[in-house]
Amino acid sequence: MPATLATRLAALERAHRRLQRLVGALVLALLATALLAAGDDGVIEGRTLKLMDAAGKVRILANAASGLSFLDDGGAPRAILGQDAAGMPGLVLYGASSRAILNVNHDGPALAFTGPRGALRALLAVVRGDPALVLYADDDRERAQFSVRAGAGQASLASATGAIAWRASGGGAEGPAPP
Repeated sequence: MPATLATRLAALERAHRRLQRLVGALVLALLATALLAAGDDGVIEGRTLKLMDAAGKVRILANAASGLSFLDDGGAPRAILGQDAAGMPGLVLYGASSRAILNVNHDGPALAFTGPRGALRALLAVVRGDPALVLYADDDRERAQFSVRAGAGQASLASATGAIAWRASGGGAEGPAPP
């Protein structure tokens, strides 16, 4: 199990790095396009920037309210890079029935994955310097948690009813939780 988790975490980290490079390249391309379109003083002003494809469909939309949005053929957002009300940055990637949400808040960075109905399925976060991975079941209940708190590793697994079935903290496994 730990090797599988480590393999999946390494794959997730690789995908995250690729996503960072892609978003960086897209932002640079957008900025280069904007500078080329600027007047003699190098300034473009307006409330909304729309970039369209050859068919005239808006593919990239930028404004102060919603940030930078990448749209599909139907006009639905597939990626949004923006800020929340507190000015904290975030990136949302939309699939057919799921989302990946990367944001940074005052407690630290977080990467969340949702499934159908927007239900949270997995959360990887750093809260006040301590990392945690939490996995959720279809019923929106936490089923597994792996974290570091106060310098010690912790893990727990929950049964289908949500009761703690196994817990380990720092020194070793505690085994099944009492009924």
